[in-house]
Amino acid sequence: MPRRYLASTLAFSFAFASVAPARAEDDTPQSATATASAVSDSRGGGASGFEHATGVLLQARLQSNTGLLSLGVSPGFLVGYQAKSFAIGLGLAAIRLSVSDPDDDGTSLSLLEFMPTAFFDVWKSKDGRTRANLVTSVGYARASVTSTMSSTSCVGTGPDACTTTQEESTLTATLIPFSVGFGGDYYLSRNFALGAEVGVQAMLLASAEEQNRGRTSSPDVSGGLQLAYGLIRATLLLGD
Repeated sequence: MPRRYLASTLAFSFAFASVAPARAEDDTPQSATATASAVSDSRGGGASGFEHATGVLLQARLQSNTGLLSLGVSPGFLVGYQAKSFAIGLGLAAIRLSVSDPDDDGTSLSLLEFMPTAFFDVWKSKDGRTRANLVTSVGYARASVTSTMSSTSCVGTGPDACTTTQEESTLTATLIPFSVGFGGDYYLSRNFALGAEVGVQAMLLASAEEQNRGRTSSPDVSGGLQLAYGLIRATLLLGD
């Protein structure tokens, strides 16, 4: 009886030892898969755990305005920092327009803006890829309008009786622009998004200077400009 009991015990122990490693080998891939899935979700790879990167923000902006400055679109750029739910940056935009006739009379307009800007997320989709935000900015702008006008005067007769002269006048203004807008982005990856923005922008006139016939004067003018704007934007995030 003891021999039989000993043989049964040895047989059971051998069978358990041979099955245990197999179960451990089967469990290892599942554990590794679960770990990899958790890491993927935490970095935005999963369907429900997407988070965009944080770090240096580079944004290209193509803007169109209503009113005087709506004769085309103006490119702009913004450099800043992107956090999890907000971003701050410094924007730069430039506009250059010119109109002339066959007599070389014409007007040109140039505008250069520096705009500190802030973005605040107010909504995001369930998968985290689509986000809506409020946008606000205030900055400094320099505008210049140059007009060229030609005049012809004639004295007597003959081929040299008439002379043509051109007069050029330039009005330079310092402006304080500020804007409020609403925008949204869709993240194609953790580091790249495409979006759009609409809003209202106002420009307050701080000072003006006029140059005409070699003389400089400071006209006593005041006022502002209000306009609506719309733009498309592409955002690149350099971070993790």
